[in-house]
Amino acid sequence: MTILSRFQRVPWLTPVRRARFGGGLAALASRSASALLFAWLAGAAPVQAAPPIALSYPYLTGTPAGIGGIKALAELASQSYVHVVILYPGNPDTNDPPGILQQASGIIVDAKGYVVTAAHIARTTRNEARIIARDGSEHAARILFIDPKHDLALLKIAPFAGMKPALFAANDAVRRRDFAFAVGSPSRGRGAVSLGFVRLPKLKERLAYNRWGITDAIEILMEVESGTSGGPVFNRRGELIGMVAGYELGDTTKRPYISPRITYAIPIAGIRDFLKRSVGR
Repeated sequence: MTILSRFQRVPWLTPVRRARFGGGLAALASRSASALLFAWLAGAAPVQAAPPIALSYPYLTGTPAGIGGIKALAELASQSYVHVVILYPGNPDTNDPPGILQQASGIIVDAKGYVVTAAHIARTTRNEARIIARDGSEHAARILFIDPKHDLALLKIAPFAGMKPALFAANDAVRRRDFAFAVGSPSRGRGAVSLGFVRLPKLKERLAYNRWGITDAIEILMEVESGTSGGPVFNRRGELIGMVAGYELGDTTKRPYISPRITYAIPIAGIRDFLKRSVGR
């Protein structure tokens, strides 16, 4: 699997309106995988503690009014954001080596240690996972449940000191032109914050890509990149309103390429329903 294999047309989109689902960073490790990777796969403690994840604002131009308050809000709300590493355990029957399949984003949604990410990131419950929290702590995770129809996956970690689950917004809390921000793990660095506004609280069309799909997506005018899939989307009160699942590619044949800056998020109602179906929350 390569990054290019995930650039696909969504059936209902025109040739110049294409969406990207699969916002992870694919990197299948070689047979000479690092000692840290094998320690992860074995469930051992990491070689050394990672530094805390600092937030950055790579898409911000200028200094908008009120940015200080927004940054303070992002610091508080993003404590529920995690970096997600999906690990392939290997297959001795076919001599396939273990490796890192995806790196993307996730959300701590429960004090018991449940984490939600995108199904197209986790892929299957046969894979293994590792979670890196905002404080830099690393945690082994089990992939418990995959829902391709709604592009949601449920992971479980052991609760840790200082863990802060997301505060859920009401199901009907999203309005057109509402301020929103997302936190994710693009290739430029973990903890990247994207700022934007809701364009459509509920997209009428279903977005679909092979096995994966989104129903009732929130359409947000916001710049995100590969690696942000599974990341939280918050409102101006720091409440979770959705999870990033994909974004528009636009017309990639034009030069210079201009991003449409359109992001699609699974709404909080869909996340609530998923948790109810999977763990009875």
